[in-house]
Amino acid sequence: MKTGLTRKQFLLGAVASAGMAISASPALAVTDADFKSANIDWQQFKGETVKVLLTRHPWQEAIEPLIPQFESLTGIKVDLRKLPEKQFLTKVPADLTAGTFKFDVFMTQIYEAPKYAQEHWVAEIKQYMDDPKLTDAAWYDWNDFFPGAQQAAVMGNTPFANLAVTAESQLLIYRKDVLSELGIPVPKTFDELLAAAKKISESGKMSGITVRGGPALWWPLYGVVSSYGGDYLDADLKVALDKPETVQAIQMYADLAKYAPKGVTNYDWDEINTAMLSSQAAMFIDASVIYPRLVDPKLSTIGDKIGVAPFPAGPKGPHSNSQYWTISMSNGTANKPAAWLFMQWATSKPVQAELARAGVLGARASSWDQPELKEKFGPEFIDSVQTTLKTAVLTRANVSFLQLVDALRQGVQKTILNETTADAAMKDAAGVWRKALNH
Repeated sequence: MKTGLTRKQFLLGAVASAGMAISASPALAVTDADFKSANIDWQQFKGETVKVLLTRHPWQEAIEPLIPQFESLTGIKVDLRKLPEKQFLTKVPADLTAGTFKFDVFMTQIYEAPKYAQEHWVAEIKQYMDDPKLTDAAWYDWNDFFPGAQQAAVMGNTPFANLAVTAESQLLIYRKDVLSELGIPVPKTFDELLAAAKKISESGKMSGITVRGGPALWWPLYGVVSSYGGDYLDADLKVALDKPETVQAIQMYADLAKYAPKGVTNYDWDEINTAMLSSQAAMFIDASVIYPRLVDPKLSTIGDKIGVAPFPAGPKGPHSNSQYWTISMSNGTANKPAAWLFMQWATSKPVQAELARAGVLGARASSWDQPELKEKFGPEFIDSVQTTLKTAVLTRANVSFLQLVDALRQGVQKTILNETTADAAMKDAAGVWRKALNH
């Protein structure tokens, strides 16, 4: 069932399939006039140079043509470098460790934040946001960022160091024809989702749902856990895997997996996509980035049958997991104020709105509220993602998080396969985490 795609390849394919390729986009248009209402002197660091390092990514491709406008606005020269993602993810920490990193601003992933903060590789930027000489707070409007994007700024209880530049959430994707034929309303809660999955599977048409059961199951699972009031780590970063609410959510996830295709414990996001495209499954609750491929007539024969809805609610409401790429400031830069102007510009309302029109959907609520987006992607998709992101959360992380998720995966897989109970599985996983974290 493996497609051989990396997540990066899949994302780029989804971007292109949705008409989001930058080469096919209309000319991007952000002007100095869009920034004149900000009560700051954009030219106060004229003549300086800001060195920026980005990974090759749709956001990088979309913002690069806009950088001359920043240079015109501020008089700051941008020295932009970009690397393929695989090279980027190894070279950046290696250079930071060696003390040879030469960039002022660079792209970061939210789950790297605790490690980067612990090593003092990134600068705390709240002081620049709060400085009226550098930032017009009302114009920048921090509250326009989705809650998950605000949480990304301090990921893992780190200093305020990361600004979100992209946004991705979980959605309910479903087969409209199957639900209609069986008289099933679009599920709004997990109980309704489970009942729908059961009815579809028992009809013999196809599996009622597909879920991740492989190594990356922790990402969509967190949306279920959060919606039940549970967590992996609590607000103090103490292990919460064996809390009753978390266990209840694990059981719901395992119950849903009973109505998934065989072999679901090997499924990640690419297998979910394939299961939907091949009519093996009728629903999933996973990443919004999958949706464009399912409706692209060049890639899908079922595009007109695909529906989309906000993430279902649990006992504590709908709290989808979310994913953000961020930009951060190097702690070693001598150009911090000028670097902040670049970060502020890149995450501002005018730039985020323009990038959204180019197809790179961002972390600001206002960037989604544009008629052009509903024309390009359809109102159902835009409204569903926007609604979901308003209550979406981020997986809490610490320095060891990505090394610990394997114990969680094993516990969930054993629960899915009825080799143990959710309660016993999470007690075992919690024990592994507490030992590793010295809790």
